[in-house]
Amino acid sequence: MNAPRLLRSSIVGFWTLFWGLSVVDKVVPDVHPFWVGKDFFALFVKFFASLGLKDPLFATVALAGVSGLEALSFVLYLIAAMHVVRQDQDRANTWFFRAVSGSMTLFALFSIADQTFGDRFQLLEHGLFWLVLLASWGMFRMLSQHPAGAAPSLMSTPGARLAVGTGVALTMVATWSIRSFSHDTMHLGTAPVEAIEVVEDVWKFDFPFLADKDTWEATVDKFKTLHPELDITYMYTGPSELNTKKKTHLLLYVFTREKATIE
Repeated sequence: MNAPRLLRSSIVGFWTLFWGLSVVDKVVPDVHPFWVGKDFFALFVKFFASLGLKDPLFATVALAGVSGLEALSFVLYLIAAMHVVRQDQDRANTWFFRAVSGSMTLFALFSIADQTFGDRFQLLEHGLFWLVLLASWGMFRMLSQHPAGAAPSLMSTPGARLAVGTGVALTMVATWSIRSFSHDTMHLGTAPVEAIEVVEDVWKFDFPFLADKDTWEATVDKFKTLHPELDITYMYTGPSELNTKKKTHLLLYVFTREKATIE
C-alpha cells in the first residue's frame, strides 16, 4: 500500500471508529466488562434541569436526536471507508466530504448547546474537534491528488536505525519503571489504610492510588476492630485543596468518642 492511500485509510478509519464507538456509548451507557460507558441521559437531564426544564422527556428527545445524528455520521464515514478500500478516489472524496460536513454541523450544534448550558470545557473540546475535522478533510483531499508511489522504506532513511534503537531502549526503560511502580504500589489499592490520630479523637486516613469503596469498607472495619472502645460519630473527606494528587488521592477524617460504659 502506497503512503497516500495508507494515510487516507488511517484518516477515514479513525473517524469511522470514533463515531461508531460514540453510538455504542449511547446504546450501552452502563458499566460492563471491558466497557465503561458514560451516562449521557443523566447528563442531559442535568443540563435541561439547569434551564428549569425538569421533565425527562426533554432529555430523552435530545439524546435520541443526537444519537440519530451520530449514527448517520458513522454510516457516512463507513461508506467513505468502503470506497477508499476499493480505491475509488472520486466517490471516496464525495462521501468523506458529506461525512465531514455532517460531523462539523453536529459539533457546531454541540457548541451552541455548550453555550446555552454554560459548559465551557465541552465548548473548548467541541471547538477543537471542529478544527480537527476541517484539517482532516484538507489532508484527505490533498492526499488524493498525491501521485501514487511506493511508501519509503523505514530503515533506508538516514538515522533510522539509531532512532529505532533509541526508541526500543526508551521503551524498555519505561516498561521496567512502570512494572516496578506497579509492583510497589498496586497492592496498596486494596489493603486497609492505617489510621493516624491528628488531634484527640480525630483520625486521618490517607487513601492511596486506586483505592475504592472496598478499601474504604475494609479500612473502617479494621479501625473498629483495633479500637473497640470508640464510636465513630462522623466521617469527612478532605477538601480538594488537601488532595494533592487530585483524582488519585483521598483524605478521610473520622471523628470518634469514647463508648459510654454501662455501670
